[in-house]
Amino acid sequence: MNSPWAVLAAAMTAGTAISAIGFAYPTLSPYLRTDLGLSLTAVGLLNTFIYLGTMLGALPAGWLTDRFGSRRVLILAALAAAGLTWMIPLVAHTEFFFLVLLVGVGLVVAASTPAGSQAVAQAFPPTQRGTVIGLRQMAVPLGGALASALLPPIAEHFGWRWASLGIGLIALFAAWATSWLYREQGSSGLRSPHPSLPLGRILGQRDIVLVAIAGLTLPTGQFIMITYLILFLKERFGIPELTGAALLTAANLAGAFSRVFWSWLSDRLGGRRKPLLVSIVTLAAFCALSLAWLPMGTPLWFKAVIITLFGATALGWQGLHFSLLTELSPSGLEGRVVGFGLIFTSIGIALAPPVFGFVVEQTSSYTVGWLVLALIYAVGLGLLSRVREPL
Repeated sequence: MNSPWAVLAAAMTAGTAISAIGFAYPTLSPYLRTDLGLSLTAVGLLNTFIYLGTMLGALPAGWLTDRFGSRRVLILAALAAAGLTWMIPLVAHTEFFFLVLLVGVGLVVAASTPAGSQAVAQAFPPTQRGTVIGLRQMAVPLGGALASALLPPIAEHFGWRWASLGIGLIALFAAWATSWLYREQGSSGLRSPHPSLPLGRILGQRDIVLVAIAGLTLPTGQFIMITYLILFLKERFGIPELTGAALLTAANLAGAFSRVFWSWLSDRLGGRRKPLLVSIVTLAAFCALSLAWLPMGTPLWFKAVIITLFGATALGWQGLHFSLLTELSPSGLEGRVVGFGLIFTSIGIALAPPVFGFVVEQTSSYTVGWLVLALIYAVGLGLLSRVREPL
């Protein structure tokens, strides 16, 4: 199959499975915490080690995508993800070795965004680019929803190691589905290398740099929520883990569908990404403030509304962000520019959960943690406001 929609389906399938593996271990944090005796700060390090690997793998993943093609990178990444999720529960019997293996998970996760974004950007015309990149980025919260819906029940009954083995089977299926759906033109050989574009020239692109650095702040709420929401609801309000997992699933689903909606809306508004990106980050900051000040007697349905809205905003930024990076990129270098942006989002993802956990532990207050998150969003808004978007 060579249709653009088959390419999109392949990119989403591989992206969902790989993202689910990236989310798997933070989602399983209550069970890992019990099994390994982790502190809140150590729980945050689960994401840190995963996205240390993503940060290290981002530029190489972009280069591999530009050089060998999206199809090969997506298939090999899904196969590697499956292998890691089977290896981790079998060999990780110490905390140190477990965390080292999470760096390998991050290296695999790094391949999904440059390869998937380039695949759909090249398969569709510019008038549809925002929508289809938004659809591709929908795979990330769908992966989170898959992880939060599937893994806690398995871990509850059989342990987190069996949950890890199970998610690996999904990655193996994704590799097969991607190979069947996606027939990249010219995939039998190497792509012609692009004329040299040193990192220094990318750094000379003011707007690419501003958007990339703003990416430090954009994923913070998403990964703080994925790592700590279940613990926050249990420790502050006494909500059981499985109920918290259901609310996290709702937030992930809201984020998945909102990415498509925001990206579609930006196409309808003339292809401008910046105004909507600024708007949804502002809404995410207000949701963080709402979580900070929720009183103890707040009804569950109201908590669900705030958490779902938080999912729709804190998880809704990626399609617009990577569309903007793709459109700022020189032609044929989308993989490397998106990989450059991924370095900064990976740093934000790696730092946010342990910083949040540290702040909560030091202040004995989740309220302070959510207020710090709102401040981080304000910094990102300041950076985005200076970007000159191409018309």
